[in-house]
Amino acid sequence: MMDRRYRIGLGFALAAAGVVVAIAGWMGVSNETEVAFQLPYFASAGVGALLLFGAAATLLLSAQFDRDESRVDDLERAVRGLAEEVARLADELTPARGATPAILGTDGAREPERAARASASR
Repeated sequence: MMDRRYRIGLGFALAAAGVVVAIAGWMGVSNETEVAFQLPYFASAGVGALLLFGAAATLLLSAQFDRDESRVDDLERAVRGLAEEVARLADELTPARGATPAILGTDGAREPERAARASASR
């Protein structure tokens, strides 16, 4: 397939050609006073300009979709890396099964020890 830069360049070139064809058709129509003589200019230049604009839009949109696809791939890789890092940190910080987590209170004492002291002093 064609490189993205070439598609963008060719798309803008086709759009410029469409403008030239549309202006040429308008000049041809404006020089004729009879509607019957204006129709061939209108039909050929109008259809030609529409085809050129359609081809230009197709190439430019194709280039934009490729750019968006590469950005989405980069974001997916970043999210996967972040998910792996979060999972690794969660595994490191999660206590082993059956172990009592060491939660410190505001005074620096562990919660189970503080609860035992509070019940013993009553």
